[in-house]
Amino acid sequence: MFAIDKYAYQNRLKNLPVAYKFVIYLLLLAVSFSGVRSLQLGLIVLMAPLTCYVARLPWLRYLKWYLHASIFILISLLTFVLTYQNSQEQLLLALPLGQGYLGISQSSVQQTIFILLRIYSSLVSTYFFVLTVPFAQMLRLFKAMHVPRVLLDLIVLMYRFIFLVFYEFVTIRDTLDLKFSFYNKRKQHQAWGRLANTLFVKLLDDNQHLNEVLTLRFDAEHSE
Repeated sequence: MFAIDKYAYQNRLKNLPVAYKFVIYLLLLAVSFSGVRSLQLGLIVLMAPLTCYVARLPWLRYLKWYLHASIFILISLLTFVLTYQNSQEQLLLALPLGQGYLGISQSSVQQTIFILLRIYSSLVSTYFFVLTVPFAQMLRLFKAMHVPRVLLDLIVLMYRFIFLVFYEFVTIRDTLDLKFSFYNKRKQHQAWGRLANTLFVKLLDDNQHLNEVLTLRFDAEHSE
C-alpha cells in the first residue's frame, strides 16, 4: 500500500459520507479558481495544517510531497516569468540577448503570482480530498455519479497495475540488495540496469496474462 493510501484509510474523517467530502472539495476548488488572492492564501494557510491533523500526517512528509511537485511547477513557470523585448524600459531585470533583452517584467511577475496561488491552493484542496477519501469510497462515489462501468474498470485496473509495478520493483530491488549489488557505484549502475531489464520483462509477461483475462471476461459478458 502506498503511503497516501495508508493515510487515507486511517484519517479522522474516514467515517464521514464521501458525498460530503466531495462537496467540500468542490467548494475548495471554487475558492482556488476564484482569483481572489486573500481567499487563496487563507485556504492554503488553513487547509495545510488541517490536512495534516485530519490525515495524521507528519509535517515533513507533507512538505516533501509539495517539494516534488514544486520542481515541475517552477520549471513550467519559467515560460511565464521570462519575457523577451526590444527595450529594457519595462523590465525589472534585463539581460542583453541578440537584438533585444531577456528579462522579467512587472506583468509577468503578477501573472506568475496569480498562477502560483491557483496551483498551490488547488493542490492543497486535492491533497485534502485524496488523503481523506479511501479508494473504496472513491469508487462508491463514482458509481453514485453514474460513471460508465467501462471507465470504472479502467480506473480499478490502472490502480491495481500501479501496485503490481511497485510490488515487482520492491521485490527485485530487495533481491539485488541482498546480493550486495548496490555496494559501490559501479555495481549500482549494473544493478539498476539489471533491475530495469527484469522489471520490464516481468511487466510484459504480466500484461500478457492480464490481456488474456480481460479477453475472457469480455467474451463471457457478450456471450450472455
